[in-house]
Amino acid sequence: MANTVYDVTTFNGSVSPHTDIGKVINEIIADIKSKQTTQNTRPGAVIYIPPGHYDLLTRVVIDISFLTIKGSGHGFLSRAIHDDTSDTSNWFEVQPGSSHIRVKHTDGNNEAFLVQRSGAPAEVGRLNGVVFQDFCIDGVASTKPYVEGNHKIGISVQSDNDSFRFEGMGFVYLTQAMVVRGADACSFTNNFVAECGTSISLTGASQVAKITNNYLISAWAGYSVFAENAEGILISGNTILWACNITLINSNRCTVSANKLLSNFPSMIALTNGSSENLISGNHFRRVYGDGTSTRYDDLYGLVHINGSDNAVTANQFSYSVPAANITPPGAAPTIILVAGGNRNYLATNNIKANIDVKIVLDSSTTKTKLLYTANNDQLLAYTNDYALVATP
Repeated sequence: MANTVYDVTTFNGSVSPHTDIGKVINEIIADIKSKQTTQNTRPGAVIYIPPGHYDLLTRVVIDISFLTIKGSGHGFLSRAIHDDTSDTSNWFEVQPGSSHIRVKHTDGNNEAFLVQRSGAPAEVGRLNGVVFQDFCIDGVASTKPYVEGNHKIGISVQSDNDSFRFEGMGFVYLTQAMVVRGADACSFTNNFVAECGTSISLTGASQVAKITNNYLISAWAGYSVFAENAEGILISGNTILWACNITLINSNRCTVSANKLLSNFPSMIALTNGSSENLISGNHFRRVYGDGTSTRYDDLYGLVHINGSDNAVTANQFSYSVPAANITPPGAAPTIILVAGGNRNYLATNNIKANIDVKIVLDSSTTKTKLLYTANNDQLLAYTNDYALVATP
């Protein structure tokens, strides 16, 4: 068997990896394909990126399974703090480090890494066991608030896939950090994503994805986590800060637990379009007032927004501290949990600490909602009589 471990700095590519690491990785993938030519001789390979600064001018296209691209550290450094500082001459470092890829496209593409293989039916093009590990993808430049300006995507997976892993990665200044379509048993863990428009997107449909132990920070105009038509996602143990927004669309039997959620905008978790049988439990929600202005939601949308059936919101801590003058619409009592639609939703043993009057709201289309020790009588605003309440004493 030919060598299956490659180092971008020692591979005999047509250019230096410091000049265009994208072209070098594409040449390595071509070398792998030239040597692994039959169904039974395709174990894949490892591509190693040593610590250093590498420019990416050419999009990497991955169309093989069992490929690991790994570095020696996520290398994150806040470009926003750097760009908001007038004098950095006394800093020890001024750009991300470790295995650091600067996305400087000259080929007209938005993605740094595109994972895609043609084939019909979908099983023919399905990709398996691709791993991104321990390196930094840096969009280099953006405009405050660091969202849509550069239209760059870190990693985009556009073929159906099985058992992909994103581990220990760093992402900064990208419109989207990670986009995965058609994910089956995909794992996102120990990543550090900040100053990106959207951190993690699961598009098309997915099943049993795992999003655990990540730092997801400052998804100002997009989403911390977005999923559509998903089954059984586990979102647990994450620290999600500033503009925290987890949105699940038509997604069922997902678990959102033991996360630290801190935001200066309304809405933190939304279950929409009939999302049902989901569990939101044991999270700490902290809503404060800070930089930026939300253009998506007002304070009536709910820190937790539910439009679906048989969902459970249990044993969460809600800490609300926003000056009354900064509530939208002015004079409104902010909504902590809004049940906007659906049947048999269950809200139990949630604790609310707030500096102003807040509400749990049941819209008129809701039926058979059960509330147990989640709101006192004054905190419940119900536009329906079809509910059961055991008020918080």
